[in-house]
Amino acid sequence: MQKENNLTVGQWCSQWFNSNRSKWNGNTEGGYRNLIYSHIIPSIGSVALSGLTKQTITDFYNSLRSQGLGARSVWCIHLLLRRCMDEAAQDQLIPYNPVRLCQEPKAEEYKTAPLRLGQLQRYLNTAEQHGVLPIIYTGLSSGLRQCELITLSWADFHIRYRYILRGQRLLTLNDKAGHLLKRIPETASSYVFLNPKTEAPYKLHEFYYLHKKILKEARLPWVAFRDLQRQCMEVGI
Repeated sequence: MQKENNLTVGQWCSQWFNSNRSKWNGNTEGGYRNLIYSHIIPSIGSVALSGLTKQTITDFYNSLRSQGLGARSVWCIHLLLRRCMDEAAQDQLIPYNPVRLCQEPKAEEYKTAPLRLGQLQRYLNTAEQHGVLPIIYTGLSSGLRQCELITLSWADFHIRYRYILRGQRLLTLNDKAGHLLKRIPETASSYVFLNPKTEAPYKLHEFYYLHKKILKEARLPWVAFRDLQRQCMEVGI
């Protein structure tokens, strides 16, 4: 049952920030502070928390773009606001998170032609056949850079709430990614993804050749992993 409250979006965001700031390093805290107090609160801070809607959020993103804010910054604000409102929903302050109804802003445009959905499924099926679906799917669905993906540690993950906290970057996990991560057997290593051939974290060139091998065996045209990642995040694999 939803709890009665008279909070505004600004009040809740400030409360959420102050309640969680001790969990973050200095860079992360500074990044979140800037997004909340320089962008979110000045624009939609006076809106009643219970009255926050998909349209209000969409208009907010459009306003940020019209002010010249970069696409990546708008994307980061979206991820932060989504996480903040997830907690409001968990605390029963709102019945659901309206940010999750919004289309995720694009961080960048494609540089190569995207694969068709059927081709994308072949790529994922081939990755699963090789036992590497967890690292491939997590990379495609989270937005992590390849150098971040291959060096992820278990300390970066918060599987219960389905998010990754990497430096100043806040990235959400979908249900399937969370499920795949829970299936990874525990090892003595603090790293999440280990190359089965070396039992050590992947090196960048090893991950490059893994991606290339999957494309070749799935009989797919070349597409950079980063461009494939953008497509997957847009279609919501």
